[in-house]
Amino acid sequence: QGWHRDGPDEGYIDVFVPLVDLKDNLGPTRLLPGTHLSSDEDVSEAWLVDDEKLPKVAPLLRKGQILLFDYRTLHKGQGNTSTSTTRALAYCVYTRQSSSDIQNFPDALTLEYD
Repeated sequence: QGWHRDGPDEGYIDVFVPLVDLKDNLGPTRLLPGTHLSSDEDVSEAWLVDDEKLPKVAPLLRKGQILLFDYRTLHKGQGNTSTSTTRALAYCVYTRQSSSDIQNFPDALTLEYD
């Protein structure tokens, strides 16, 4: 997976919950700290930089632990090289009541407010 933001808007929090213990060979999600504060022009340069020169922040979470991060943070799923385990992950986005994540769920309806 390439570096990406889930969207440009402030006030959204990504929630990742692994359904298996994560190890390096399962391709944990890698984050670029501080990019949630950068402009689109600034973060586009990160896509051109050699991956090995970027910080290696990829939490090895245990099954059921929670990773929260700003929706605008550059991140990517790394390659799963395991021959026996799939990197299963529960994912959701939290935001203010009056907001909708139309970047990732353009046709989604909320149960209570729509």
